[in-house]
Amino acid sequence: MTKEVEEFKQAIARIEADERYVSAQHEESYMSQMKNWCVVHATSYLPKTAPDGSLYIPSTAMATDFRIPRSTVHVTLNHIVTAHGYGSWDDAPIVILAPYNDVAGKNGNPAEVAGTDTYWSVNPDKGLVLPESAYVIQPDDNGPLFQIGEHGATYKRDNYTEEEVAQIESLLDWPDRDEYMKYKNGEIEDYVLEYEFRRDKRIQQMYESAKDKKAFLRGLFEESRFAILSKYLRDIVFKMAIKKIGYEYVGSILDGNDTSSKIARAAIEQGIPGNASNKGHSNSLYHELEECWGRIISVFEGNNIMGTCGIFNAKDMSELFDFFVREDDDPFVVAIIHNLVEDKPVDFVKVYQDTYVSTIERYKRYCQYDQDYYKREIGNISNYNISDERKKELEQEYQGKIARRDEEIAKWSGMKTIVDYDKNLDETIRRHCERLSKEYESWRTELIKKPEFSDLKQRLKEFITPDEVIQMDGRDEY
Repeated sequence: MTKEVEEFKQAIARIEADERYVSAQHEESYMSQMKNWCVVHATSYLPKTAPDGSLYIPSTAMATDFRIPRSTVHVTLNHIVTAHGYGSWDDAPIVILAPYNDVAGKNGNPAEVAGTDTYWSVNPDKGLVLPESAYVIQPDDNGPLFQIGEHGATYKRDNYTEEEVAQIESLLDWPDRDEYMKYKNGEIEDYVLEYEFRRDKRIQQMYESAKDKKAFLRGLFEESRFAILSKYLRDIVFKMAIKKIGYEYVGSILDGNDTSSKIARAAIEQGIPGNASNKGHSNSLYHELEECWGRIISVFEGNNIMGTCGIFNAKDMSELFDFFVREDDDPFVVAIIHNLVEDKPVDFVKVYQDTYVSTIERYKRYCQYDQDYYKREIGNISNYNISDERKKELEQEYQGKIARRDEEIAKWSGMKTIVDYDKNLDETIRRHCERLSKEYESWRTELIKKPEFSDLKQRLKEFITPDEVIQMDGRDEY
């Protein structure tokens, strides 16, 4: 056994010994203290370097040149994010760690804290600035199996020796080991093969012509097999690294469980929004505005779930007209029609602002519904078959909830525009809309040059009824 394989085996033994004696109660107590939080960001990209030499993680908006107006950067606390409905990070080769308090010191408080999804809305010029204490784990296929340094760690994702492969194989737990052995032996389930055949007909043809079908499947799934090894090694190196920088790995952080509740409560006590659920961002205003982007992109590029083409993908004027007719209840589509027919400007920012206003109005209605419910319950308390003391406790509880809803309504009433809510989000959306405007104007310039455009314009003019109204700049426009 080589020295590095022996070191790997010993490291695994130490990790397993540590985890064996960690109770759920200890993890709950540990994570109830903010000083013990370590932010963890799994990614395919190394941090970027700012002009001043500091490292930062760009938002999705920054990374896509503002094609996607997502202003947030997301992390987990003391563990690597696990796969869920919005994606998988199992193949993300790079893991960035940093003390939570140091990150907050550089960037201010996050928009929301959750053990499974804490996120900052970042300055679109700076991203999430990393402190000097940040620690980066990254692949190095020409180095040792793994190496834990003072400021960073490396591990191999490829070029394993036979002994290294055998060692990692022996440590895999079910179901990873079960899946790994299927790939290694070429014993692939029929439903998996059917998916591969549908994805690429050439695979089916090569499979059917192969003399040794298991050998063919071993080759086809070799990358998947090695992905299991590299993920396992990445996760082991992460556990060693987080301990190296003075924090504990916490494996009990799950959606809505006690550890997540302790984390949320600790944040709330510091005046920071906290959530025990993993759905905080998906229920946020940030997500609502990202959904607005999704609608706009379906208009631009199309091929959405309804099977309708977007304006950029229309093959001819007839298909473009049909698209406008199908989607004429979309305010953005109406604005484009008026732009093509009457040269009225398309205000992309307004689409977002209108979505923002309608969302906060909905939030306020929810608060009012809750208040009405609690007020009715207060009126019913006298009919409850409970002690007078308990009736008084319930009334105080409901009055407290009514007061909190008053605070929420006042908060939303004071945030009339996106910039009132979050200046970083507002600036991100504005830059995104600048890009959209350029793309749209470029497409429109080419469109109106075509001889068929005059016919399209006439058909659209006939399609518009006198009663159609679009709101622009606070005025009624006909």
